[in-house]
Amino acid sequence: MNKLEANISLFAITFFAAIQYAFLTDVSTDVSQFLFLGLTNLVGFVISFLIFFGELFRLDKKQIFQSMILAVELVGFNFFLLFGSSGVDSTVTVCVLSSYFIFIPLIMLLVFRKKIRINSWIGVVLVLIGLFLVLDAKLKNFININIIFLVLADLFFAVYVMTVEKFAIKSNPSILAMGQMFFAFVFSSILFVFEYIIKSPNIVITTQSSFWGSVIFIGIFIRGLYGIVQIYAQRYVSALNTSLIFSTEIIITLLTAPLIYLVFGIEYQPITVVKILGSIVMIIGILVADSGVIDRLKRSINSAK
Repeated sequence: MNKLEANISLFAITFFAAIQYAFLTDVSTDVSQFLFLGLTNLVGFVISFLIFFGELFRLDKKQIFQSMILAVELVGFNFFLLFGSSGVDSTVTVCVLSSYFIFIPLIMLLVFRKKIRINSWIGVVLVLIGLFLVLDAKLKNFININIIFLVLADLFFAVYVMTVEKFAIKSNPSILAMGQMFFAFVFSSILFVFEYIIKSPNIVITTQSSFWGSVIFIGIFIRGLYGIVQIYAQRYVSALNTSLIFSTEIIITLLTAPLIYLVFGIEYQPITVVKILGSIVMIIGILVADSGVIDRLKRSINSAK
């Protein structure tokens, strides 16, 4: 895989990521979120295992440890995503999640003591303004518990993207893909057992087709396909550029929400002018934050003189 193929691959999985939020609305909060995480990661692990079984002979302790770290970050992200996206319009969900990159400059500054370019901070401000518009320009919507859960999911995913970039360069991406899903399944299952012991018999194990449809879709296309492609592609694409590509989820969600309603009958909130404006401002903010885009723009301006 080269850099061009990596970028195309990330764009492809972004499509599936964009429409997953419509399916997550079918996962009731009455059903154990840990059960859902365990089942979907099991499906993803089986897929990756069937594809990369031979790579297990290259397994070592370092990659096992790295897989465990990635799994913890993924479980945290998906746990808060499930709670946050429940009952929230898919457009709002994807816009909030697309804001995760604002944590990357903060983490780089506070944890790694790296100097952050001014364009990154300008991009962060623009994204927050755009998010404010997407949330109907009402401050009270930021205090919504679902939004708070989604912001926590953002934090976990920002750390995950940075960790993947660090691990994938020197480690076997096939093993990391399998390992993160295996340990995510194990951790989720352990948490489900504890939850079942504490809350039984209030734990709901549903037989609804919509729930199992979500398990199959998320397990195959997000845990399996998405997880494998992201780890491979991020060997060639930086964390910030990955964030830029993932930001196109906003556009895809806006375009596909009516279609998903027609095909699957999943409700969505009508797209308003304010939400469209907010989405555009967010995308501009992400573009501004990308140092590579700014550098290319400067070179184009200088060459035109």
